[in-house]
Amino acid sequence: MRPGRLAAGYATGAAVVAFVLAGVGALATVVGALGLVGIAVGAFRGRATLVTVGSLGQFGAVVAGGVAGAGAPQLVGAGAAVVVAWTVGRTATELRTALDEGADAHRLEATHAAGTTAVTLAAAGVAITPTVVSVEATPVGVGLLLVGGICLTAALALTTDHPT
Repeated sequence: MRPGRLAAGYATGAAVVAFVLAGVGALATVVGALGLVGIAVGAFRGRATLVTVGSLGQFGAVVAGGVAGAGAPQLVGAGAAVVVAWTVGRTATELRTALDEGADAHRLEATHAAGTTAVTLAAAGVAITPTVVSVEATPVGVGLLLVGGICLTAALALTTDHPT
């Protein structure tokens, strides 16, 4: 199996989860479906830009789902799934370009997918815990958590490995 296939499948699965959770109204369903196709095709074909555009489409579906009346746990879960789909999908495209076809990257792909899922679920848990334990979440706290997650993702994406 070519490097990136396992990650591409995992990214597609995460995109399906985001699609199901965010697809509350007609607009959210259509935008989410387009995003799902973008992530799947981009991850399997090695097109990082398509993965990013598909993820933006799915994020738009999460927003549209929120406007259509989806609950906070559902939206947080969908947002977390979009983050996992984007990160793992981008990894799939990078592995396809960086490694030879015969390289065995299954363990790397599985470890990255599991780690990304664990960190994202932890962040989603922190974001949704106040609503579950009947404590009112402040918009500032949720906003800061979102900004922190975006900054962390950007920092990880911009970091280059330099052998020392």
